[in-house]
Formats: sequence, C-alpha cells, structure tokens
Amino acid sequence: MTAHTASPDHVFKNASALVVYASTHGHTAKIAARIAESMRAEGLDVDLRDVVSADDAKPGRYDIVVVGASLHKEHHQKAIVEWVRAWREVLARQPSVFVSVSLSAAEDSDESRAATKRCIDEFCTQTGWTPARTEPIAGCLQYREYDLFTRQLMRLLMKRMGHPTDASHDYDYTDWDAVERFGHEIAQLAGAAART
Repeated sequence: MTAHTASPDHVFKNASALVVYASTHGHTAKIAARIAESMRAEGLDVDLRDVVSADDAKPGRYDIVVVGASLHKEHHQKAIVEWVRAWREVLARQPSVFVSVSLSAAEDSDESRAATKRCIDEFCTQTGWTPARTEPIAGCLQYREYDLFTRQLMRLLMKRMGHPTDASHDYDYTDWDAVERFGHEIAQLAGAAART
C-alpha cells in the first residue's frame, strides 16, 4: 500500500460518504474497503456497507455515494441493481460514482474496453441511474473460490484469452495504487459537495 498524507487543503472533516458494494467472491469487498480507507485518509466519515446490510443506509444523508459491483456472465449482481433502482431518484440529486469490477477491465484491448463499457451502460439502463462518474477496475481470477463447474468453465475461457489456467492459484489483476488514487479523487468530490 502506498503512503498518502493528506494536506490541509484535502482534509474534508465535515464530508461524509456511503460506499455500498456487492461482492460474490470477496474481491470487490476488498476494493470497496480500500476505496473507503483512502477516503478516510482524507478526513471523510465513510460508511462502508455490503448491499445485503444496506437497507437502512439512506443515500441522501451523505455528500457522495459510491456503488461497487462485479461482473459475472456480463451482468452485475441483482441485489445491487435493485438497491440502486430503489434509490435512483435520491442518487440523481447528489454526486455519485459507480465502480465496476471485472476481468475484462484487465484486458488492454479496444474489444475488452468496449465490452466493459457496454456492461456498465447496461447497468445504468437497468437501474435508471446516471452516476457522475463510472470507474472500471480490473478484478481477480479466483479459481480457489469457484465451484467445480465455474472453475472448469473459467479455465476454458482463460485459456482462450491467454490467461493462466493453473486452478491452484488466484490471479489478482487489480492495480491497488490506482484504487487508492481513485479513493482520494472521490474524497475531493465529496469535499467539494460538502462545501456547497
């Protein structure tokens, strides 16, 4: 983890943020936690919630809302789609950000970037929400977390894409320094919102 010391100009002690995420195998939860940690380093009060425990989290109480989800078979988790749909009118009135975690975001090709964007656009269409910013983040190939069928399917897919197929290891493609920088950038958006 890179060290980051917040300067006085970047400390927003009166700003608050809600980070809500859906995580199937745990990696998106780690990314959400790192984003929250980076925002706290800037002085924000951050409420980090798994979507399954976010029923009482009212987005309108916060200066910024970050929603995180991961892609599986080209779709984000149903629970996060439903949560955003329920709160879309509130989210439309304040700064909000969507983080999409996927293996396709790890691919440095026009085709993969287009596929990732298409899935993010579909999420926004499904929910009726237009976030101020969307951020694709490369995920993790988690062979050890998959059931037998999914593991075999992923091995075939990864072989075709030129990725590792040794299922005894997980392969983390996340740029954690970039995740931290993203958290600091979002903190500044929240700070600006708190001052208006």
